[in-house]
Amino acid sequence: MHTQISTIHRTGSLTVAQLGTPGRDVVEYAGLGKALDKKFIQVKEVDNAGSVNTIIVLNTSDQFVFLMDGDILAGAKQNRVVNTSMLLAPQSKTLVPVSCVEAGRWKHTSSTFGGTAYSAPATLRNDKARHVRQSLEEKRGFASNQGEIWGRVSEFEKVHQMSSATSNLSDIFDGKKSEFDEFIRGFAPDPKANGLAVFFGKSLASVDIFHRTDVYLEYFPKLLRGAAFESGTDTGANNLLEEAEVRYRVLELLDKFEEQEFTERPSVGVGTDRRFETPALAGFEIVYGGHVIHRAAFRSLHRTTKG
Repeated sequence: MHTQISTIHRTGSLTVAQLGTPGRDVVEYAGLGKALDKKFIQVKEVDNAGSVNTIIVLNTSDQFVFLMDGDILAGAKQNRVVNTSMLLAPQSKTLVPVSCVEAGRWKHTSSTFGGTAYSAPATLRNDKARHVRQSLEEKRGFASNQGEIWGRVSEFEKVHQMSSATSNLSDIFDGKKSEFDEFIRGFAPDPKANGLAVFFGKSLASVDIFHRTDVYLEYFPKLLRGAAFESGTDTGANNLLEEAEVRYRVLELLDKFEEQEFTERPSVGVGTDRRFETPALAGFEIVYGGHVIHRAAFRSLHRTTKG
């Protein structure tokens, strides 16, 4: 995949490189935010009793709908994070694998789930991607390690010096929202881009590439807030990479992605789920109709930063 780095922007220790790839915008579909706003979909518990690690998405529209690994869904009996990216067919009912990011609540606050303004931080997404791959190898579906995710949420409570009565990731985010928004205020999406790479200091944490430019523009602020959540709004600018090194590191990671041996399985929705894992790098992509709908890769950082 030929990739061009279009813009590089820094705030404190956070560096974001936006990138563009060819062959985009061929497959028509809506992102989660638009699908919820336009009422294309309903997102609900599987039944009144509920299931911690599964929810239902009813797509009652004639549109394909995209959900991203790391999407946070709020409401119903407890908040969840989506375990894997997927493309849902029109007029479909899909059992969606999720994980809990609110350990202390199990009662309805609403009949359906709504979206949130941020995505899961990169370390949580990396953990989840690795456990999902292992679960698939063991023929247990797109499952995560729930205990590890609850542990990550507890870590973020400590990092941000906040306490949630239900150990809810969204409570931590909401308590810091104005701080996060101010931290990323100078970042603007490049209308020519369809992907981004996130660095913390000299560490390349994650890369996300979307097939549709409009879907990228929808996810750009959510991913930036997830990055601010991860970086802890660290204002220090020590040990930053030069722009030439940023470009090199992003393109090197994408080259490594292309070189991997993937395992392929049917996706949760339509298309094919392709995954790989090395000690330093985990990645996956969703392919439909010969087009990569979403590609994601994560470096193992083994870090959290106190803000």
